[in-house]
Amino acid sequence: MREYNEISPEAARAEIEYLYETGKEAAENVAELSKPQTFEAHGRKYIYVNGGLKEITPDHMTKPAPFEVYSLGGLIEYIKADVDGYFSDPEKKCIVRVSNATEVEVFTPVEGFYMERATLAYAKADTPNLRFGQFMNPEEFQIMLQSNFLQDENLSLVLKLAGNIKKEQNMQVADDGVSQRVTVNAGVATVADVTVKNPVELTPIRTFREIEQPESPFVLRFDENGGCALFTGDGAAWRLLAVARIAEFLKNNLAGYNVVVIG
Repeated sequence: MREYNEISPEAARAEIEYLYETGKEAAENVAELSKPQTFEAHGRKYIYVNGGLKEITPDHMTKPAPFEVYSLGGLIEYIKADVDGYFSDPEKKCIVRVSNATEVEVFTPVEGFYMERATLAYAKADTPNLRFGQFMNPEEFQIMLQSNFLQDENLSLVLKLAGNIKKEQNMQVADDGVSQRVTVNAGVATVADVTVKNPVELTPIRTFREIEQPESPFVLRFDENGGCALFTGDGAAWRLLAVARIAEFLKNNLAGYNVVVIG
């Protein structure tokens, strides 16, 4: 160890100060190197800490609760008002997707590290409960038709036929003095002549009321108890027509706004 009494006091002080500053700088460098170091490569961020390399993955985007409406008009007003400012960026277009005959969703463009979309709005058509494929008494059947179908000539014929249905029961008795035989014939008959060709074209309310409701064929059937039922006869092809009409309605009403309608 160096003896500082062998040199002048001034030289000893200068050497001690030098050693102190050198040690302090070294300590600061070690401390700096021990801190987490971050850098970016190929669009991704990494952190180097404690001798190891780790990719920095951000949290998933915070998604707002969807704005819910029950009509296409309400959805159009929401987009045009642009209360939250999602539809004002001309470089990014939101997507309006006609998911099916009764649902429309609005999505943001893909955003963030994970390229996610958020659902901004959701429209669900408020449609009546239609009991297809189920036999019901003529009164219930008529109420369903009158309250949930568009009135036209074919519907009038079906209503008239259902209103004229009666349960018929005939009894014949044979008596030879020794024994008696009773024969009962039960069935369904009409009290007036009404002709309805199957399948019959009818227009139930099955989608958003702002668009023209799709017409489709139905098979009309009666059971032995006088029950009436309608069976769908188009393989649900009406759904495709409804989706196309919804998409066309939205495109016409959102022309010039920063959205893309897909249906």
